[in-house]
Amino acid sequence: MDKREQYIDKQIIEQIMELRKQLHRIPEHSMQEVKTKQLLMDFLKSHTALEIVDCGAWFYAVKRADDRVTTENDKTFHVSEVATEIPEQMTEYKPPIAFRADMDAVCGKDGKPGHFCGHDGHSSVLCGLGLYLDSRKDPLAQDVYLIFQPAEEIGKGAELCRSLIKEKHIGEIYGFHNIPGKPLGTVLVKDGTFACASTGLEIHMTGTPSHAAYPEAGRNPGYALAGLLLQIEELTKQFNETKGFVRMTLIGMKLGSENYGVAASDGYLRLTVRSEGEQVFREYLAEIRKLAEVMAQKEALELSIKEIERFPSTDNHAEQVQKIRACAASHQIPYIELPEPMRWSEDFGWYLQETKGAFFGIGDGEDYAQLHTEHFEFPDSILETAVTMFAGLCVDIKEGEC
Repeated sequence: MDKREQYIDKQIIEQIMELRKQLHRIPEHSMQEVKTKQLLMDFLKSHTALEIVDCGAWFYAVKRADDRVTTENDKTFHVSEVATEIPEQMTEYKPPIAFRADMDAVCGKDGKPGHFCGHDGHSSVLCGLGLYLDSRKDPLAQDVYLIFQPAEEIGKGAELCRSLIKEKHIGEIYGFHNIPGKPLGTVLVKDGTFACASTGLEIHMTGTPSHAAYPEAGRNPGYALAGLLLQIEELTKQFNETKGFVRMTLIGMKLGSENYGVAASDGYLRLTVRSEGEQVFREYLAEIRKLAEVMAQKEALELSIKEIERFPSTDNHAEQVQKIRACAASHQIPYIELPEPMRWSEDFGWYLQETKGAFFGIGDGEDYAQLHTEHFEFPDSILETAVTMFAGLCVDIKEGEC
C-alpha cells in the first residue's frame, strides 16, 4: 500500500502476520481443522471483545451494531434482535453484513496437508478485520459477522455454514482469494460469474467376465468407456460453440486386472468437468449422464455415476461488485476487471445462493508461484490491502460509494 495513507493500524498487520505464520505451521485436512480453529478462536478471544460462537466444525464472530431500540414495554434490544419482528420501527435498520474465510489446507502429493492455497492468509485477514472493528470508536450501522469455515477444498464448508445467512438475516456477504499471476496488491473484480462450477465425475460400468480366449462370451466395458470419453469430448466442443464455456479434463481410467487370462468386466472413467454459470453446468452434466446411460444400455452394462467435490459457480451480484470497485477506488487501491471467470472453483457460491454478495481477488504478483504447488505461500505483502478492503466494505460504503 505504498504512496497512500495507511488505513489499518500497523500493529494489526504485524499481529496477523505472526498469526498467519503460526497457522502455516499447522495445516490440517478438510473437516479436520481442530488446531486451526482453536488457534483462531483463541486469538480473537485474547485480542478482541467480539462475540464468538462455536458451531462445532466451524465458528463465527460478531461485532454488534451500537444502535439500540426501546420497545413499547420499555425493554431495550439491539436493533438486529428485533428488526425482523417489528420492521415498522426499524426505518434506519441495516441488515447484517458477513465476511468469510476458509481454514483448511490442500492435500499434498504425499498425502500430508499444506497451506499451498493461502487459506492461512484468508483466516488471518478476517482476524485482522476483527481487530479493526474491535478498535473502532465510531458506532457501526449494522452487525458484522465473521465466518470461519472449514472444508473449502472439498466444496463442503460453505454448504455447511450457509444456514447462518437465513438464521441471522444477513443482507450481503463478501470473500476474497489471493491470485498468482496478477499484479501484486491489485484487486480483481468481475460482474456475474467469478469462478466456475465444477465437479468430479466417477463413471462406473460393469459387465461380465470371460476367458481372454473367448471375449465374446462376456461383456467388456472398456470399449464403451473409451467411446463415451470421445463422445463427451465432442459434446464439450458443441457446448463451447453454442452455450458458453465448459471444460472436461480426463483424470484417469481404470479397467480390468493384471490377469492376462481374464477379459475386463469392470471399469471406471474419472473426469473433472467445469462450466461458467450454474445453468449451463447443469445442462452439461445432464447431457453427459444421457450419453453414459445410452452407451451402457447399448452394451448391456450396469452403470453408476458419482459426483465428487461438487462446487457451484460463484455468481457475483452487480450491486456488491460495484461496492468493491468503489471501496478500492476510495482507498487508492488499483483494481482491474477480469475478462473471464477463473477456471478453478470456490464453494463461496453456496452463500451467494442465499443472499447478495460478491467474491473478489487480490493479485499475488505476476511471477508468483502457482496455487496448489509446493512452492506457494500466501504473500504477507497483501495482508494490509485485504484487511483494508474488508474494513472499507463494512464501515464506509453507502449506495456504492465510499
